[in-house]
Amino acid sequence: MTDQPTLRDVLLKERSALLDLSTRNRLLSIQLRTRNARLIEIVDEKPAEVRRLLESGKSLAFLPGRQLTEEERAALPPDDKETAGDIPQPNEENGEDAAKRHSDLFLQTRLTSEGLQKRLFDIWYDARTLEEEQGVNILFLAIGLLRWYEADDSDVARHAPLLLLPVSLERSSASDKFKLKARGEPLATNITLQAKLKAEFNILLEDVDTESDDFDLAAYFAKVSETVAKQKRWKVQPDAMVLGFFSFAKFLMYRDLDPQLWPESGGIDAHPLVSALLRDGFPQSDPLIADDVSPIDPVIPPAALNHVVDADS
Repeated sequence: MTDQPTLRDVLLKERSALLDLSTRNRLLSIQLRTRNARLIEIVDEKPAEVRRLLESGKSLAFLPGRQLTEEERAALPPDDKETAGDIPQPNEENGEDAAKRHSDLFLQTRLTSEGLQKRLFDIWYDARTLEEEQGVNILFLAIGLLRWYEADDSDVARHAPLLLLPVSLERSSASDKFKLKARGEPLATNITLQAKLKAEFNILLEDVDTESDDFDLAAYFAKVSETVAKQKRWKVQPDAMVLGFFSFAKFLMYRDLDPQLWPESGGIDAHPLVSALLRDGFPQSDPLIADDVSPIDPVIPPAALNHVVDADS
């Protein structure tokens, strides 16, 4: 006769079911250049400056791109051919031109004007619907990408966000441009990527305090580059930014259920409610009204009933 699993074993098994470390998870693999994707790639911008502008309360509009010629595409470095698209790097005669372009209130994209407007509308509509129906925001500006491969012989490059800034899309009227605004919530690291690298590659991405005044994007990306340096072809792309939907609510539950975070006085598997939910069940209670009571109106007057009705969120 096999031993019955302990309550702790059952809890840890259910905990593992919360974790999605597959490449279907956008926190681990963003499908760039996909026609129907609900995301927008930001190009030729400086993440530190974009973050500063957003966190200072500025609203940023979007600019469409243009198509590269065959000559321009052929001149791209080999490492950039798979991620570089329709925006060539402008010729800069002096640093002043670059500073103006990177500190204005516009975000450059690769999309045509029509494609950009359609994708912004789709993202805005989906974000508003999700927040109204579920009460959560999952729209983020991903800052910095890690290009990684599942195996040394894999030809498929994956791109995972390194940092996530909660944002919202707004417009004052149907004829106005969409603008990106920060939500006043802190920048966050990609904790799902941390779990993936630790579980499958034995790589530890240390937690950092992104809310600290001393937090520096460039230093963080340099640290990540150093951490993954032994992996062939892996590369940190510090200037990459993507606007899209990223949800890691289940992973937050996964982290909260980590036994190392349980109180020293006793694990949560010792709580009677957890025991009842996962193994023992709840004791049977007497019904409010016996099955043989008829009619029921004298027991529960119809005038005292509270009916569920439609309501705004």
